[in-house]
Amino acid sequence: MELNTTTKISEAVIRRLTDYLRCIRCAGEAGRDMLTSLEISERCGLNASIVRKDLAQFGAYGVKGMGYNVRDLTRQINKILGLDKLKDVVLVGAGHLGTAIIRYPGFADVNFNFIAAFDTDPEKIGKTIGYAKVYPLEELKPFIRKHAIQIVVLTVPSSEAQAIVNDLDPGYVKGVLNFTAVIFPPKQNNMFVHNIDLAKELEVISYCMKNCLSQGS
Repeated sequence: MELNTTTKISEAVIRRLTDYLRCIRCAGEAGRDMLTSLEISERCGLNASIVRKDLAQFGAYGVKGMGYNVRDLTRQINKILGLDKLKDVVLVGAGHLGTAIIRYPGFADVNFNFIAAFDTDPEKIGKTIGYAKVYPLEELKPFIRKHAIQIVVLTVPSSEAQAIVNDLDPGYVKGVLNFTAVIFPPKQNNMFVHNIDLAKELEVISYCMKNCLSQGS
């Protein structure tokens, strides 16, 4: 089985692929060789037909009565998502959230390597978080150019976010994971920006607790 990795797909499908990958990886760690679309769908809270349709877009068709080969499908989805090669990442804002992000062990499993952090606090500069040394913020741009960094994770105060994003070199940086409360457009200075507001996620949970559970949906 060889998936078509050149197919353009929607962000919704990409997000489902990341869920499939986690389900398939867990199955592999549990010693499974094959996994059916029904098993994947149940683990991801989807309909099995959606799983089959998503994977079929890339030429993945399970063996009837057996499902998908776990090792092969893991390798191919990794290739689709660009996770088959190691990517160096830097973090801007070495506070509590930034420190927790760098220390999260799951990034190494999907080939993301935090090699440096940047901050304005003199007490943090020169220290090491995980394997990442903390540098002064003014060294961010030359560091990105020297190491050809394509991904930046932003965990600074919201008041500082816009200036930092504006100063990033789009000739190198192609993706920004933004954990501040500032909402950037998906494309900013020819960079893809993904906004994650943790407070917003709790707001969604609050709504669902109040409305969805009471409606039985």
